[in-house]
Amino acid sequence: MILDLHLASLPDIAAHYESDSQNWVRANMIISHDGHFVGPSDSSRDLTGESDLKLLLLLRALSDVVLVGANTARNENYRQPKARDDFAFLNRKPPRLAVVSSSLEFDLTTPLFNGGQEPTIVFNVGPKAPSAELLKIAQVIQLPAEDPSSFATNLIANLFELGLRKITCEGGPSLLAQLLQAGAIDEYDLTISPLTVGGTPQWADALPKTTDWVEAGSATSGDFEFKRLLRS
Repeated sequence: MILDLHLASLPDIAAHYESDSQNWVRANMIISHDGHFVGPSDSSRDLTGESDLKLLLLLRALSDVVLVGANTARNENYRQPKARDDFAFLNRKPPRLAVVSSSLEFDLTTPLFNGGQEPTIVFNVGPKAPSAELLKIAQVIQLPAEDPSSFATNLIANLFELGLRKITCEGGPSLLAQLLQAGAIDEYDLTISPLTVGGTPQWADALPKTTDWVEAGSATSGDFEFKRLLRS
């Protein structure tokens, strides 16, 4: 079945994307028609449309935690998730926000650390010690990144140990590539924007290889395509 996201109700879309598994790691990304993760202003917001944003918020609402790299969190102006009346039918509390950082360079006054119901989780993968100010407003977890083969699995294991068992990763591409290489992603939800950026796309290893995935569902909204891929 091909779902029309423009016409479908939120409960119908949720049913299309919900997983029955207790532990579930989802990637949710958008690319341009020619394979770029960002548009002309170096932001994924250049590529989005109304239905894609609606799906983004719904997939977050289906999650226990939204996982993102620090550069993406800064560039895309991430904020702590809040409860939304639209998603009350899910009977779930808002997800937490988890950020992976090697520098711990944050503006602590931004919505990345303020305005939500629970503190942001910061995975510190660099040598810098967290400041007292950061420790007051965030849950900081030291996570060694020296061994690339175990970093991704350790990251996911830490979230599971916190009881955050439904994870949505929204990039950036570097973090996503590491999770894919480790086989840590169960579902890849890929939005293909009709926008063409031009030039040579980067981060091919952050996209699912067709040999490893099966298409379990698809959706459209105007000229946007949405693919729900499950690891085969």
